[in-house]
Amino acid sequence: MGNYHYIIAGLPELVLNADNKSFSYDAVRESIYQSSDEKDRRLIEWFDFGTSEENLTSHFYRAAFRNKCRFIRLWFALDLEIRNRKVDFVAGKMGRDASLYKVATGCNVDLGLSDEQLDKLSGIFANKNILEKEQLLDKFKWDYISGLNEYGEFNMDVILAFLAKGKLIDRWNKLDRKAGEEMFRRLVDEVRGTFNGIGNRKLD
Repeated sequence: MGNYHYIIAGLPELVLNADNKSFSYDAVRESIYQSSDEKDRRLIEWFDFGTSEENLTSHFYRAAFRNKCRFIRLWFALDLEIRNRKVDFVAGKMGRDASLYKVATGCNVDLGLSDEQLDKLSGIFANKNILEKEQLLDKFKWDYISGLNEYGEFNMDVILAFLAKGKLIDRWNKLDRKAGEEMFRRLVDEVRGTFNGIGNRKLD
């Protein structure tokens, strides 16, 4: 696709013109989808497919890890890492064999997580406040996504990262309005920064 710059440049308008409380992931996703070519639409469909719990099978993860799209590989590798560490924690508390409860193992995708980050992730599961634990997990995902585009490149990974963050906002808008609004403000700030960066760069 040759119009990544223009899709990204349009994201602030898509988000900022909407009332925060009525943020619609589906509307934003559809606008991006209609602006994409066939190849990138398939990646959006890939991402959407993986957001449904019933689709997260060992076969799906294996296919995701072979996907040519870097974001798809990393996002679902992170998802599996979090799920498996949760299983490890719960099984450990109950004295059971964690391997019996894992959907998939043997991920060969390097997430680039430091030992400190992995320790932090494992520590989140020890939080007894269920709502706070979920918030911390989604913040971990958010921060990880934010670190994937350190060089300010404009490609499909950026679009998929935006959609992933939009999904997190949509989830918290449904569960906890205050948390959803806070995540929305963070996304707006980040998109504004991306938009300003585009304005200062020559478009191809």
